[in-house]
Amino acid sequence: MGSWGVKALESDEGLEVLAMVEAAIRGRDRVTADELVGAARDEGLLGDDPAGDEYLYDMTALALAEILTGDTAQLADPGFGGTAFVATPEGTAALIAWVSQLRDGDPDREFRELRMDDPRQVAHVAAVLGMLGRMRDAR
Repeated sequence: MGSWGVKALESDEGLEVLAMVEAAIRGRDRVTADELVGAARDEGLLGDDPAGDEYLYDMTALALAEILTGDTAQLADPGFGGTAFVATPEGTAALIAWVSQLRDGDPDREFRELRMDDPRQVAHVAAVLGMLGRMRDAR
């Protein structure tokens, strides 16, 4: 597990998610949150139960949320070649459920133990959750 920043996309797990997303969007103009979540589940990178303590799933959910919200400025292609990511009720709700666990879930959760002692990480998770909430409310 390597990480060089607070964002999930700045980690080894995030790079796995990035590779999966890049394959899923190839040649597409538009990809929905439902499709992102479904592709991650199909690849075994995201489970069905946000309350389950699985570090890979937590990082995947946070990485997908960063992509959906456009929090990707650090990437070589932050615009994903012009592919638009579209918030959908179900997909956005799934990501909100996961990211909420990172902020408010079991204090013994591995992600929380490893990463949430850093105030920058706490602020990042809160910001991503806020952006997801605004996307959900705008629908």
